[in-house]
Amino acid sequence: MLNELRDLARSLSTSGVEFTDWHSNFKKCPKSGLTCFISLKENGDIEDISFPEPDFDITTVRKWEKANGCSFPAFNVPSLHRTQNDETAKEVDQIKKDLKKGNRITAAVLSSVIEKCVSNWDSTVLSSVNRCLTRATSEIEEQLGTIPDEYSSINKLFQRTKLFNAESFYQQLNNQLLQKGYVNVNNTDILDMLFQTSNTAKKFQVVFEIRDWTAIGASYPPNNPNIQRWMNNRMIHFSSVNRTRGTADRDAFNGIADGWEEKLPSVRMPILGNVILRAMSSESSCQKRYKMVDAFSFPIGASVRQEMKGALEWLSDKTRKKKTWIDLTKKVDNATILFAYPTQKPETEPELAGLMGGAEETATDPDGATFSAIASRVTQSLKGISTGAANNEVRIFVLTKRSGDARTKVVVSKRYTAAHTIESAELWQAGCRNIPNIKIRQFEDRTPVWRGCLTPFPSEVVWCLNTAWIRQGTYAERVHGFSINDALSLLLDEGNEVRQLSLRAIDAIVRNCASLILTVGQENAFSRGFKINKKYEKQLVLLPSILGLLLYKNGIEKGGFMNSPAYLVGRFLSIADDLHLKYCQYVRKGSIPPQLVGNALMPTALETPEKALSMLSQRILPYQAWAKTLSGDEKDVGLVKYFLKQVGEVSNQLKEVGLSPTCTDTDKAQILLGYLAWSEKTE
Repeated sequence: MLNELRDLARSLSTSGVEFTDWHSNFKKCPKSGLTCFISLKENGDIEDISFPEPDFDITTVRKWEKANGCSFPAFNVPSLHRTQNDETAKEVDQIKKDLKKGNRITAAVLSSVIEKCVSNWDSTVLSSVNRCLTRATSEIEEQLGTIPDEYSSINKLFQRTKLFNAESFYQQLNNQLLQKGYVNVNNTDILDMLFQTSNTAKKFQVVFEIRDWTAIGASYPPNNPNIQRWMNNRMIHFSSVNRTRGTADRDAFNGIADGWEEKLPSVRMPILGNVILRAMSSESSCQKRYKMVDAFSFPIGASVRQEMKGALEWLSDKTRKKKTWIDLTKKVDNATILFAYPTQKPETEPELAGLMGGAEETATDPDGATFSAIASRVTQSLKGISTGAANNEVRIFVLTKRSGDARTKVVVSKRYTAAHTIESAELWQAGCRNIPNIKIRQFEDRTPVWRGCLTPFPSEVVWCLNTAWIRQGTYAERVHGFSINDALSLLLDEGNEVRQLSLRAIDAIVRNCASLILTVGQENAFSRGFKINKKYEKQLVLLPSILGLLLYKNGIEKGGFMNSPAYLVGRFLSIADDLHLKYCQYVRKGSIPPQLVGNALMPTALETPEKALSMLSQRILPYQAWAKTLSGDEKDVGLVKYFLKQVGEVSNQLKEVGLSPTCTDTDKAQILLGYLAWSEKTE
């Protein structure tokens, strides 16, 4: 990841992008979990506790954290009390239910529950809290030096914090939470802070502050961004002054080696949490093979590593979601983020990450969150730099973290010219349009409607390829086989490797999704919407486009394959379904079998088309005979005659082109597309 971040830092510098160089130990407060603000009085006692508004972003507050668990002005503490049995835990749950109903709780009720609990703050917790109140504050003070009057509120906060210890903090916090508990209604967070009812330890975050900062002549409260930026500058200056160069003059990037022996910083990122820029820990025995561990394995000077850290923080900022990064977790197997950015920043920042990763299902996009809409906007942004120097590139890398694994890995690292990226997006859309007219019957507010096929995002291709459908397409399960790297290769790469990849993908769709496609095809014949889990509903309108794209990557375009034997076999079986349905409705008085004749023969056709047509030639005879004799003014007479005509025309075409005794993967894809092909006559 270091090479990717070094390139990113240089690109941002060239483009004139400025970002705050935050000290590696001055970290954002985590967003997850409960948070409360604790204001201190002049004598160090707790004045009040308050809870942030729902829309408040706690990550805008920073804390000094040199060692894990030792931080200030924010740190984590466990619930104050722990229930000892299920009966007491049920009492707490009942109090929560009462609060949600708007009922008040008395102090006596809460106190009686506390009497049945034990303290959850043992000596280890108390020692940890004391380190936050003393060591962390001392470390900050040492670096800040003389504090100007306008920032004096942070100094006051240090002084007041030193006036009490973990034991008094525990007691005062308990009293404040009890007070809040029976005064406030509908705040079950207070109960979670007071009681731990399971074996799983719950922690909440406390943030210290003072409210009388104007009275002491300060210009800002302690956790104000202006104060935090000043603190950050002082911390960086202190580190720079006290940093030693060690045994090296230049680092691995030929930069100044000052501070290369220090631990590499981490970046708190969305989805992935804390990400260390590089880890070669001496505690891992596998790292000792070449006797190069920790910083010695790849020395990086402090200035370079800070540039990398700042660049990654800029790239992963929440305001750049869909532009420079996108969350792929729901489409792939693990927590995954895709990053994409141009080396030369255009006037309008393109949604490169959104183009490759797609948009959330709940996203609101006035211009459309479809691939085509985003591709149009990206193309417009990139055109300004694609005509410039040849080194104007689009760079892509993907970070992933396995569940339960603290390590983050780079699984994709690619770079392409801006012009190539534009062309690839256009070819992708052309490939997804490489299908006949196909519409799928689905539901919209319980009303069945015909929907056209959509162009998938690369991440959605992975999602579809890694889904297996069984039980006539009524049940889906996750399978493995394709990665986001495969999808990006389909989008951006060329040559024989992509053709082989596309063939493997066709095989996966035929093997895993044929039952779904066949069920949808038959439901289309009935003009019924196929009900599936809403989570997978979109796959119905993506799979045909993916098949068209994969054929396109193999040089098979619809102008040719719509007259191929394989496609015609699928069309013939689809028309046979339509004719069979009408026959059952009129001759059998609405008695329709569970499976229409063409649908029943599709599995055979996907293996041996000749055998399927031979079987159909016998079964279709009574339907043809009936259709030929049908006459009158009934509403479906014209439609039945149309189907009969189509049977004759497709039969004649098949006689002319002939059938191959074997059926390749691309033939199977064409059969499926032929079976789904839609005609306005059947609406």
